[in-house]
Amino acid sequence: MPGTQPTTAEPAIRVLLVEDNPGDARLIQELLIDAKSGRFETVVTTRLSEAMEKLAGGDFQLILLDLSLPDSQGIDTFHRMVNHAPMLPLIVLSGLDDESLALQTVKEGAQDYLVKGQVDPRSLARSIRYAMERLAAEHALEEERNLLRNVIDNLLDSIYVKDVNGRYLLDNIAHRRTLSVDLPEQVVGKSVFDFFPNPIATKFQEDDAVVCRTGQPILNREEVVVSNSSAVRWISTTKVPLRNRAGEVVGVIGIGRDITERKAAEEQIFRYNAEIRQRNTELEDDLHMAREIQQAFLPQQFPTFPRNASVEESAIQFFSRYIPTTAVGGDFFHIIPLSDTEAGVFICDVMGHGVRAALVTAIQRALVEEMLPAAQDPGRFLTEINRALLSILRRARTPMFASAFAMVVDLREKCVRYSNAGHPWPIHISRETGEIGPICAPSERPGPALGVFKDAHFETHIRPIAERDLLILFTDGLCEVEGEHETYFNQEMLQEVLRKGLVNSSEKLIDETINEVRDFAINHNFTDDVCLIGVEIKNIHVL
Repeated sequence: MPGTQPTTAEPAIRVLLVEDNPGDARLIQELLIDAKSGRFETVVTTRLSEAMEKLAGGDFQLILLDLSLPDSQGIDTFHRMVNHAPMLPLIVLSGLDDESLALQTVKEGAQDYLVKGQVDPRSLARSIRYAMERLAAEHALEEERNLLRNVIDNLLDSIYVKDVNGRYLLDNIAHRRTLSVDLPEQVVGKSVFDFFPNPIATKFQEDDAVVCRTGQPILNREEVVVSNSSAVRWISTTKVPLRNRAGEVVGVIGIGRDITERKAAEEQIFRYNAEIRQRNTELEDDLHMAREIQQAFLPQQFPTFPRNASVEESAIQFFSRYIPTTAVGGDFFHIIPLSDTEAGVFICDVMGHGVRAALVTAIQRALVEEMLPAAQDPGRFLTEINRALLSILRRARTPMFASAFAMVVDLREKCVRYSNAGHPWPIHISRETGEIGPICAPSERPGPALGVFKDAHFETHIRPIAERDLLILFTDGLCEVEGEHETYFNQEMLQEVLRKGLVNSSEKLIDETINEVRDFAINHNFTDDVCLIGVEIKNIHVL
């Protein structure tokens, strides 16, 4: 019969007690009644089959299971119950003080193993609450891993992770396709010598060893790869060190893009960088890996205009600051060299932050590369990215969207072409006149965010630019900072801060602006990811 306790505001935890000994069952009920840390509603069954019927019709939050029942005995009882109710936390309640049995049940899915006669109200209630919290955390972790796996497997690029001995730890579908295998178990635990001719495999292993020894990445290196099937392909390869929490290099993260067709059609490719982050201890290890991936997605160095110019002589110069609020962030930007006089700039801000937002930025990074043929027309560029993003995100359970701003700086035409998908308007600074304001005209309105409307169409607008102009693009984390007395930093305050610092260099102006916003915040920290890009026109007469 269900135990009863005094009514409190906290809802009762429904417990299914599977125990055929009436005395033991009554004792457990009394212990839960005497517990001080919550209310428990206990339903008792004496047979395993009866318990399974109760689970089908009742809303239980935890199972207390005796292993010795009239219709099932020993570890088989545990296996049958775990297979029947895998989503419910289960505590084994046994009369046997058997450490090996306890370890086996906990290893195979039990949240705890308690010995009858050795529990009191406090320890029993604590064990129940801990069991529920642990299982909820395990389910959340599994969901994050599943989301990470789904996104990685949908990327067109090959992604793999190796340990310091060159054994594969993880890869995605695209990578397995290059190896002509179908299943992860056909790759994990093996090395490049299992898939490539010995000379090429030796070269790959030497590259991995250099990355592990020096900690220096190999970025966007183009190389010819010949597999064991004698197929010849051109690959753009990036390899970065995989580090643990102590900063020690424990392996290599690699990402490869097959550029064979583009290499044959034209001797130019648009390269991209990527790195994977490792989490630290289950979820933390995965987050750490995700951080490595996201940092590789951001430009490691900026292009120059014209392309043969040095950084100091470049007609367009770039400055960026990226500040994620968690291990991984939802902001992303990319600089695209379209010609010697045209620079494409893309910035986006995915809803929220953390793993989900970071994974969507990974998708955005791949889509930006895929849509490069449309990059000279920012409106068309955003329209194509929105269409492709929706086709991917509709597979996810949780709705996701991103604001974005695409811009082309055209030195030949002395203008910028731009399009806005629900993003904060960039600031246009004229150092010649001292004017500061949004890049848009008063009548212009941004389009919808990416990932919301299937048939969204984004317009391209044009604004003239002059030498020494500075364009500042940013995500809304810069202007959604709460200060004292429930005040918020806004765009008008941002413009005033920039106006005060116009005497400084562009890079110093950006740093001081970020510092002023951070000082304004209550805790002197940003509550949302911040990405800020400065684009300075150094020489508009480059041709």
